[in-house]
Amino acid sequence: MPAYASIPMSGGCSTTSTITQSHEEPAVGTSSGTHLDGGRARARQRRRHSSYQPRAWSADRENVQELMDRFLLDLGRRLEMMENYGHLKIDEGMNYAYDTLRTLHESCTHVSDEVIDAGRRRAKVLVDTLDANYRGALARKETLEQKVQEGVKIAESLLAEFEKKAYDFSSNSITATASEMLDTGKAYVEGATHVAAEIVHEGADAARRAKKLLQDRIEEALVLARKQGLINYESLPDPWKGNPHILKGYRFSASHGECVKSCFTTFSNETVNIWSHALGFLLILAIAFYFYPNTPEFTSASTFDIFIAGCFFFAACKCMICSTMWHTMASISNQTVMERFACVDYTGISFLVAASIMTTEYTAFYCEPTSRSIYLGLTFILGVIGSILPWHPYFNTARLSWMRVAFFVGLATTGFVPILQLSLQRSWAETIHFYMPILKSVGVYLAGAILYAAEIPERWMPGAFDYVGGSHQIWHFAVLGGILFHYFAMNHFFSEAFKRASEGHCSAY
Repeated sequence: MPAYASIPMSGGCSTTSTITQSHEEPAVGTSSGTHLDGGRARARQRRRHSSYQPRAWSADRENVQELMDRFLLDLGRRLEMMENYGHLKIDEGMNYAYDTLRTLHESCTHVSDEVIDAGRRRAKVLVDTLDANYRGALARKETLEQKVQEGVKIAESLLAEFEKKAYDFSSNSITATASEMLDTGKAYVEGATHVAAEIVHEGADAARRAKKLLQDRIEEALVLARKQGLINYESLPDPWKGNPHILKGYRFSASHGECVKSCFTTFSNETVNIWSHALGFLLILAIAFYFYPNTPEFTSASTFDIFIAGCFFFAACKCMICSTMWHTMASISNQTVMERFACVDYTGISFLVAASIMTTEYTAFYCEPTSRSIYLGLTFILGVIGSILPWHPYFNTARLSWMRVAFFVGLATTGFVPILQLSLQRSWAETIHFYMPILKSVGVYLAGAILYAAEIPERWMPGAFDYVGGSHQIWHFAVLGGILFHYFAMNHFFSEAFKRASEGHCSAY
């Protein structure tokens, strides 16, 4: 039984509801239009779901409007299908429930989308209608959101019970001969095509409404940002919402120029993210062109050795630039542009991880050209894949943040695959000695990634880390720290490689 089957279907008393259906059966074998129409009518009667249990409707607090829109669309379609199902004779008790559903649908659809806060008005209509017809049904719910979800469940239960009785009665009263079944099949196809066309049309309608609703939210956020400078999380359109624990300090800009200007004129929740990597870019340039050329490893390096080290510095600089660009443009009101800059950021991370791994593989197999080439080739391919994957439309969604972190951590983990080969060719002691310096870099990366994915510490104190100290800012400093630790580890790797080459008289090529 449905969860709300005990609710009376007439004003104040519970009645046993019955449904009768009248339709005349045409003579078997007739080829008249009456026969065809009767076949189609019977086809419509058979074109039903196999189960009429109440559907599950749920939504979180922020999506009550979406819940209302989806339920009203479904309610209208199902009521229309029942009206076209055949000539139903409904008794007074069942008619009360049917009239309630019809009144509910008509009243809600009369609220125009052009009206301000239309979703909330529809929600209030639903609550008032059910309260008026089924007194006390929603009395135990406190907030409007709770009443709406409970009201949708009640309406769905009434509709499901209504459908079940109507369709069960109809299916038990229909018999067909072989010729009728042929006509019924034709009518079924025609009817199914019509229903499919209606569904496609309704889907396109819903998409247009969603697009208009998003555009309205964008305009509202822009007006608010021009007035206040910074806006809070609730005022952001949905595609711009990322971390629900960062409550305020959001920029929202209409153009590229406004985004860039805000980096210098406004202290927002992106300021630390932007400048940590902008200054980090300058630091890496200083290391690449001043500190590294003055090291013994640079003096002893071949041209290809310097090229490999240069790939790491290039990838690190690219990562810093891409990150700075993304956080600068994250506030732009054009969704397509915003998402493309997010992809640029992930591409920079992929290059950095791949280049870092390649420096370890190159130096670990400095005297084994075949193994070195295989590992470098595989890592390069993974790096290219990691640069393409972020451009997939679903990769940048908020719900897939765990997948993004998992991919980059997994890519980094592939750098440890050669450890087994090294330990077999040499010894565990020598392998551990070689890789030991990289543990600092890996540890910093891993700690930052875990905090970022878990949204710690702001998860524990929402609003307290809006501007400084949030998980994303910690992740930024972890990335910069990981790069610096990897630079020192890379010098150690080259030193060990040169030492092994001199002792074993092997060629790096």
